[in-house]
Amino acid sequence: MREFAEALICKSKSNSIPDAYNFFGPLIGEWDFEWIDNHGTEKERHIKGEWIFSWVLEGTAVQDIFICPSREERINSNQPDAEYGTTIRIYNPDSHAWDIFYGCSGEATRLEAREDGETIVLTEISTKKMKWIFSEITESSFHWRNIRTQDGTTWKVQGELFASRKNK
Repeated sequence: MREFAEALICKSKSNSIPDAYNFFGPLIGEWDFEWIDNHGTEKERHIKGEWIFSWVLEGTAVQDIFICPSREERINSNQPDAEYGTTIRIYNPDSHAWDIFYGCSGEATRLEAREDGETIVLTEISTKKMKWIFSEITESSFHWRNIRTQDGTTWKVQGELFASRKNK
């Protein structure tokens, strides 16, 4: 299996991705986060998770592993809707966007990412009724939200997280 990891993981971005479209480069690394859902209700939850991003496929893509609750938290506080998933983001030179696939047990989602000012907006491509938004990205933190709409006008936050880079 070491051959698989060595063939998949890359240390840096490919020169084929222009710097102007390197949306996900700042996320490369290991992050801890606090997941929050059901805001303002009696069901509001705060769960510790982890998110790991890496360059893959000769630096032409970014892949992550999303773990909520974190591997450590799962030992004592596993959740009925726990998620252990992966996203692969591949830069598309024709559209200057990123083609994206997210998968976890029981779910597969295709999205497209574009930059919108200081945010990265990932839009689900079949119904366009779900977005994932990365914002407030710094060297040591970022904010992420999952929003949905039923009517195409009113958007509701399904969950959000606040991430901080792990110390090495």
